[in-house]
Amino acid sequence: MSEIVFHLIDDTADDAFWYFAAELCAQTVDESRPAYVVCANLAHVDGFDDYLWAYRGDRFVPHTADPEDAVYAPIFIGCDPEAGGFAHVINLAGAQISRAGERERIDEVVPPGEESRQQARSRWRDYKSQGAKIRHQTITSVRETDPTSG
Repeated sequence: MSEIVFHLIDDTADDAFWYFAAELCAQTVDESRPAYVVCANLAHVDGFDDYLWAYRGDRFVPHTADPEDAVYAPIFIGCDPEAGGFAHVINLAGAQISRAGERERIDEVVPPGEESRQQARSRWRDYKSQGAKIRHQTITSVRETDPTSG
């Protein structure tokens, strides 16, 4: 059954959500686990793609947003929460990831704010009803947190 981790971002830095997501992608690459990053729309995909290129000068996260190059990069960025074929999904879209039971791991990155938290609670209930193993971690400072701890 799937392991689902809700990462609740409480850091108020302007780029906290993006920085944590980038660190999570970097950790995933370090662990040799390919992942699909789900964004809300194409503008979100382009924005995260650009962010990954520049977020840290000392770290490169190999990634692509081009479906034709997906087999060559460990991180593929798209905007279809229905997409299959990915054992590990990093959800930045705030949408329910379909076929959760077919995934090994889903990382739900939840930005600050009550609306985001309410939507996350709804996804939590849906995943729980599917029998997923769920845990959460509160991120108070993204620049001091190991994204896989908790």
